[in-house]
Amino acid sequence: MVSAAGARRWSEEPVNDERTGAVARDGHNRRLGPMKTPWKRQYVRLALGLLMAGLATGSRPFDLRAAEVDVTAVEHVRPALPVIPERTFRLTDFGAVGDGTTLNTEAFARAIAAVAKAGGGKLVVPAGTFRTGPFALCSSLELHLEAGALIQAPATFADWGLPEPTTFSSQAEVNAAVKPVPPLIHGRKLHDVAITGSGQIDGNGALWWAWSERAARAQRGRLVYKRTHMIIIDGCERLRVADVTLSNSAMFHLVPRRITDLTIERVKVRAPEEAPNTDAIDPGSVTNAWIHHCDIDTGDDNIVIKSGGTNILIEDCVIKHGHGISIGSETTEGVRNMLVRRCSFDGTDNGIRIKSMRGAGGVVENIRYTGITMKDVENAIVLDLTYTDNNRPNFRGDPTKIPVIRDILIDHVTVTGSLKAGKIVGLPDSPISGVTLRDVTIQAEKDLVVKDAGAPVFERVTRQIEPGVAPRKPAYVH
Repeated sequence: MVSAAGARRWSEEPVNDERTGAVARDGHNRRLGPMKTPWKRQYVRLALGLLMAGLATGSRPFDLRAAEVDVTAVEHVRPALPVIPERTFRLTDFGAVGDGTTLNTEAFARAIAAVAKAGGGKLVVPAGTFRTGPFALCSSLELHLEAGALIQAPATFADWGLPEPTTFSSQAEVNAAVKPVPPLIHGRKLHDVAITGSGQIDGNGALWWAWSERAARAQRGRLVYKRTHMIIIDGCERLRVADVTLSNSAMFHLVPRRITDLTIERVKVRAPEEAPNTDAIDPGSVTNAWIHHCDIDTGDDNIVIKSGGTNILIEDCVIKHGHGISIGSETTEGVRNMLVRRCSFDGTDNGIRIKSMRGAGGVVENIRYTGITMKDVENAIVLDLTYTDNNRPNFRGDPTKIPVIRDILIDHVTVTGSLKAGKIVGLPDSPISGVTLRDVTIQAEKDLVVKDAGAPVFERVTRQIEPGVAPRKPAYVH
């Protein structure tokens, strides 16, 4: 615990240089800015006096402890890889035609059935554009896209097996008549699955973006389909996705759920910045996950760890447009033991982000971000228990389920050209605790906001608050 002399009391207002001094863990009281007026000096003396009184009586008026983070076991996570029999099948041997016009849904189904019947193997997609509807994977399968291979989702609702939305008279009629569309590539309760190769999978998302829920709100009464995802693997032991390019999904690109031993490496994900909800990589309930050397530029979360994640290493990723590397907002089963290191952000809406809300519940703890660089991001660091989206209230479900964020270490981070340094905002009945920022430099137009978060510990932190340092992004309409 820091000494009272080194303590800093945070307020609900932005932490402006002229308001208070800084916390120095080495025993020195480094000031972040001048304290020019007597009342400000008296305010600090009063705050420190109250702190001393609280410590003397054993009470804790606010949390001053540093983060207790140990991710040593995560630093060298190497998930077990899928075991694939050495058999090779070629998609074109099952009637597939890569001319960009032929619908190859049945050819994929026949080929994968043959792989399953043989006990597993590698299904090779050669160069060409193979348009297809949704198809399911099997266990002990490697779907391998050779150079020049493109798996492409249908470009019309008819090829998805759907009527045009305009044929219905109401949204209720749409919902009653049309079942949810399966993901383009999907699988459930599998083992030993891989998607590899230097080819590309394209979701033809523009067909769906025009009919997105957001578009419906913008044009009242517009009818919409619930958008589908590109890849969902739900329940799998040993899943690997490597070297492929994923682009233009209708909604989320890659969703691994309930996975033990997950490897995602050297994957490129692309979608327009304005494309709604085009998350890149959304692991949920994963154990032992290694995500590395990925290159992501999308319209929503770049990498977001959902509820139930544990033992996760994310490293050496390049993040461009999007919402950054996030945890939440689904946190019911918690997220623990996660290390993010040597990642860069350029022009994202957020950099580091942990989000949850009343009603979600769960504990997010033992998380470290280190060796991070950010350029021209909107919000550098966001730890938020009051998250909301789409103008909905900032709680869902059972309001007695209170989320917890604790023991977060953010170190060796450099931020330039940010609009906002960010915020650390908890709940009155669940303040964020055990947050340490160490060796952090932030250049931003607006300072860090802290509320219901005790007293985060700063060690060698520099904040340069300068108007006009953040570039202005052009507005766009979804």
